[in-house]
Amino acid sequence: MPHLRTSRHGFTQLPVSGFTEFDTQGVAIPSRIGVPEDANKLGLSQKRIAVKDVYRIRGMKTSLCNKDYYRVSRPSGETATAVQLLVDAGCQIVGLTKLSSMIAREEPAEAVDFQTAFNPRGDGYQSPAGSSSGSAAAVAAYDWIDCALGTDTSGSGRRPALVNGVYQFRPTQSDHLLKGMVPTFCRFDSPCIFGRNLTILGSVLRAWYTPTETSVVPFGKTFQVIYPLDFFPVQNSEQMRILNEFMDDMTTYLPAQLNCVSIAETWRLSPPEGVKDKLSDYLRNVIVDTYYHDFYHSTEEFRDDLKEEYNRCPYVIPFVQDRWELGASVSREDYESGLQKLNVYRNWLLQRFFQHKQTLMVLPISNVEPNYRDLASKSPAILEDTDQLYLPPILGSPDIVLPIGEVKYLSKITERHEHLPVAINLVAAPGEDFWLLNVARETLKLSGRREEICTGPRIFPKLPKAAPKTLALSLDSSSEESVVKA
Repeated sequence: MPHLRTSRHGFTQLPVSGFTEFDTQGVAIPSRIGVPEDANKLGLSQKRIAVKDVYRIRGMKTSLCNKDYYRVSRPSGETATAVQLLVDAGCQIVGLTKLSSMIAREEPAEAVDFQTAFNPRGDGYQSPAGSSSGSAAAVAAYDWIDCALGTDTSGSGRRPALVNGVYQFRPTQSDHLLKGMVPTFCRFDSPCIFGRNLTILGSVLRAWYTPTETSVVPFGKTFQVIYPLDFFPVQNSEQMRILNEFMDDMTTYLPAQLNCVSIAETWRLSPPEGVKDKLSDYLRNVIVDTYYHDFYHSTEEFRDDLKEEYNRCPYVIPFVQDRWELGASVSREDYESGLQKLNVYRNWLLQRFFQHKQTLMVLPISNVEPNYRDLASKSPAILEDTDQLYLPPILGSPDIVLPIGEVKYLSKITERHEHLPVAINLVAAPGEDFWLLNVARETLKLSGRREEICTGPRIFPKLPKAAPKTLALSLDSSSEESVVKA
């Protein structure tokens, strides 16, 4: 995607090697020699950040990885709030990153206008997932990028964080951070940040929000960890073992108590007042009636501009066209009914599972398995309305993705064993962003897990081989053939 340089009128594209077609090979990297003292104490002075190409950047056009959208786009007169706050804190924008076309969901074999980013993990030919694929892949691939800004509406940040093996933080849903960000469904839309450690995530979060007294983990008070049986166990047994080990660490090293529950069964036994349907029936079509409705109508101006300027309809990938058709068919009555159901469900979830604000819910993101970019693994047209990816946006909650291990697979590309990242998703009550970040940090620290993610094929550095016999037992797990734990 286009790389940037600053000017007194905002940002401009760096004109090297075909920048108009987004296949630039050169990147302008600001020097860190003589970095000034971080006056605001956020730790972001001259940190290099890549930005998903959905944020308005002063002086720049926006593409959404769609050629027609780029054709009718106009240079922005201002920079999006989530980006400007980071620039004000000292961050240096080095470029815009690729995404799934039109902020949808796009696997590599579905991409038409622009090739999707390359995921460096494993054999280098795994899908980077979407839609914030470019941002997550950039952090996973390049040491000289400190962090990257993405978005998450229904997994757009969490899925790439998992498969690219990087940390991700999605803050409490907030309208003020959405200004200048191209919308899909404002009720679910949120910026998210990717990094290779929790320190950079905390710095970005402090630039966006002011910490409160809840920033300190209350180690003297036991908090609850909700383990929803609706989504566990996952199919991959090795992945499940790694997830369980992490949850064991939480309850061992923190004053946390695991509570295994079924959301659907709790709803059946104690539904909201006046509701008789089971949960899956109550939520049926609610995502189409709300999310897809807004996804279609949010792009009306784009379609109108292209029609006026070029007298034709835009080209979009089949997945987007299908979603547009579903969204266009929703009546105003069904839309309002769907929003009401989302409100009922959200309030019920908060009352049943987050009565005490300092409560966590643990979630898988998806089953970990090879997903080669040269195979036509078509994106699902519609996720189940009860899918775990919808829970954080429905709640408006902060969530964090933690890479915690790796599982082996036999690559058809390299014909040898490679490793895929395993990550866990932690969700807190709305407003508990700093508490959630500190719970994650303390769990990693107290359990002796590695906190820094590497770039390249493996998310964790190789441990030194056991040479002295006295170290042989303690270093046994460093074998290339073993499953690696954070």
